[in-house]
Amino acid sequence: MYNSTTDVKLFVDQHIKEVKTIHSVAERLQVHYDTLRKSFLRHEQIALADYITRQKVQAMKEHLVMGDDPCFFICYEYGYREDSGAKIFKKLTGMTMLEYRRKHRAAQQNTEPRPTDIN
Repeated sequence: MYNSTTDVKLFVDQHIKEVKTIHSVAERLQVHYDTLRKSFLRHEQIALADYITRQKVQAMKEHLVMGDDPCFFICYEYGYREDSGAKIFKKLTGMTMLEYRRKHRAAQQNTEPRPTDIN
């Protein structure tokens, strides 16, 4: 049952792969669609649809850096077709999924401790 926008954010974050629409969130939280949408916007100053999209892209970013799955698979995992997922990703990050993966993997590898030579 829906009690606050904190509940909504927690639900979205914990079920990011399953969340498809605001309607699906409203149904799961047993609250009317319009009530949920308006309340979230009023309290969080961001539309729930935009929040869901941003959280999906954040999860996709982590998936790209930590895993080896192809981009089309990652898009599908988070409820997007490859073309729409890639377009949304680029709009929010300013780079393609492959560019993001390469850049952040390189940065991650440069910060990992390296084994020292023992002679």
